[in-house]
Amino acid sequence: MNRLKRWLSYGNVTATVAVFLAISGTAAAVTLAPTNSVVSGSIKNGEVRTADLRGGAVSGAKLRANSVGSGKVVDGSLNSSDVRDDSLEQIDLAESSVGNTELADNSVGSSKIQPGEVTSVDISNSGILSEDMVPDQIGAREVRGLTTATSPVGTAISPSSAGNAQVTCPNGGMVVGGGYAWENDAFTWIIGSTPSETDPTHTWTVRGYVPGGGPSNRLYAWATCLSQ
Repeated sequence: MNRLKRWLSYGNVTATVAVFLAISGTAAAVTLAPTNSVVSGSIKNGEVRTADLRGGAVSGAKLRANSVGSGKVVDGSLNSSDVRDDSLEQIDLAESSVGNTELADNSVGSSKIQPGEVTSVDISNSGILSEDMVPDQIGAREVRGLTTATSPVGTAISPSSAGNAQVTCPNGGMVVGGGYAWENDAFTWIIGSTPSETDPTHTWTVRGYVPGGGPSNRLYAWATCLSQ
């Protein structure tokens, strides 16, 4: 016992603890894997978690094709910049999902409307027919931008002669009807009152005849125009 006490000095105890710590440290260092030495087979399935991944470490190249579904996308997080141009088709749109607010101004042309699909109900205010309207017809109150144009000076026609008067809708308007007027109430004939043969979209033409034996007369043409 006295020999053991003599051996257990401060220096001997300190040296022994130091050796133990050195051996323990060496053992701990051996358990750390070298850089780039851990492969997939060394990791237990399901053991890598969110906390083990550095922020921004997973890129698109790391995702398997068709592996991300709608359940993995935050609602309302995708915008137009995330959708490839011309990639959406009709089948991708829900029925009645596109309303007026989704359409750009002046974006729908006549080629996008099937023939016969627009009826009076689609044109009348709030989809309600006016009292004076017959179903499937357009009444005067449902038409906007109608104006009347009249030939300014008319055409002078001598007795036993015929002549034409015509008027063109202003500002490129479309002619939708027309008529005529004589300056005097003398007996006269109207040969024709129709859209112009040379410009049927914008001009109305009237042809009149003044019989012989009477005074000359002046013929005017007028047109109902739809503003463009």
